[in-house]
Amino acid sequence: MSMNRRTFLGTTAATTALMGTPMILKAQASEYVLGASLPLTGPFATAGQLVAPAFALATKLFNDEGGIAGTPIRFVTEDSGYVPQNTLANYQRALASEGANMIGYFADSTGAMKLIAPELKGENARIMGSTSFASELADPATHPYQYMSGPSYQSQFDILLQNIKNEGGSKVAFIFSNTEFGRDPIEHGKATAERLGLEVVLEESTKPQGADIPTHVTKLAQSGADHCILHGYVTGVWPQLIGGARQFGLPTKFMGTFWGMEKLIADRVTKEAGPFLSGYEGVMPYRYFWDREDAPRYQQYAELSKVMFAGTPLENYMSTWAIQTMCGLEIAMKSFRDTAEAGKELTADNVAETLSGISDWDTGGFFGGNVSMVNNAIGTGRVYAYDAESGLFNPKSDWLSV
Repeated sequence: MSMNRRTFLGTTAATTALMGTPMILKAQASEYVLGASLPLTGPFATAGQLVAPAFALATKLFNDEGGIAGTPIRFVTEDSGYVPQNTLANYQRALASEGANMIGYFADSTGAMKLIAPELKGENARIMGSTSFASELADPATHPYQYMSGPSYQSQFDILLQNIKNEGGSKVAFIFSNTEFGRDPIEHGKATAERLGLEVVLEESTKPQGADIPTHVTKLAQSGADHCILHGYVTGVWPQLIGGARQFGLPTKFMGTFWGMEKLIADRVTKEAGPFLSGYEGVMPYRYFWDREDAPRYQQYAELSKVMFAGTPLENYMSTWAIQTMCGLEIAMKSFRDTAEAGKELTADNVAETLSGISDWDTGGFFGGNVSMVNNAIGTGRVYAYDAESGLFNPKSDWLSV
C-alpha cells in the first residue's frame, strides 16, 4: 500500500487524537553547547590561560562518558580580557549563533555574572557558572540560574576568622583590592570578627595590580595587627605585600582566600625572592591536585592530563583555578544529566531545580566528603599553609562547613 504525505499526516493526527497525547514533534539536538568567557588577556591572563585547558579535558572526559543522555557536548570559549562588557557580548553572540543548543554558560568574573543576570529570562535563560564566589550570587531568589562551585567570599572570611580565633589571634587587618571582587566580604567580615571578639584594626584598599606596597605595609605596621587577611588578588600584589612586610620585620601572620592559594604562584615567588611565603595560610574549597588518594575523579583527570598535556607543566599538575572550573563544569553536567535521566527537557528552570536539589553528593575528589548545594553554593573549605621547602600547601584544619 502506498502512502503519500497527506495520508501520512492524517493517519498520524488520527492516531495522536486516539491516544490522547499532544502532537508535538521536537527534534533531538545533535549536540549540546556550553559557552564560556576566559580572561586570556588582561590583568588575570595567567589564570585564564591555565584554566583554558580544562575545557579541552572536560570535552574529552564528558563525551567519553556519553555526553548528556547520549548527546555529545561542545564548548565555545572566547577571550574577555576580564572586561564584563566583553563577557556579556560573548554570551549574547553565543546565544544568537547556537540558539537552543546552548544550554549553559561559564563566565569569568563577578561583574560579568551580575551584568548577564538580567538577560537570563524566558527563552534566554541558561544555567550559568563562573569563576566567582560572589556572596550575592548565593541567593536563588535573585539569581535562580547562577551558581558557584564552593563557598562564597563571605563564607571564606568566616572560615578564616574562625581559624584566627582558634589560633588565639585578637587584632585583624583586612587588605583588599579596590574591585567589586575585593570589597565583597569586607562588611560581612567586620560583623563576623565582632561576633568572634576579634578587633579589625585596619581596612586597607589597594590597586589590584601595581599597588604602592611600602605605603600599605607602613599602615599595616602602624595597626598592630597580629593577623592579616588578603583578598581580591590573583597573581599579583598579595606576595609583594607579604614580602614587604617581612622586609619591614613585621611578625604579622598572613592569610588569603581562594585566588591567593595557587602553588605555581607561590613556587615562582619562592624561586625568585626566597622562602618568605612559608607559613602563609589560606582557605581552599578543594583538595589540591596531588591529593589523589581516594579521589577517583582526580585520578581520571591525571590520566587524561598525562596524554593531553604531555610535555607541559599541566602534564602532572592541575592548578587550583582549573580545579575550580572543573568543579563548576561537573556541577553543571550532573544537573544536565540528572534532569535528562528524569525525562525532563533541559530548560533552565528544570536544570536549576535539579541543581538546587543536589544533596549528599560524592564528587569523587574535590571535597573532603559528600556535599550539598545550599543556596546554589557549597559552603565548605579547609585551611592550608604553604611550605616553601616542599612547595606544597599542607592542611592546617579539618574540613569546615558554613
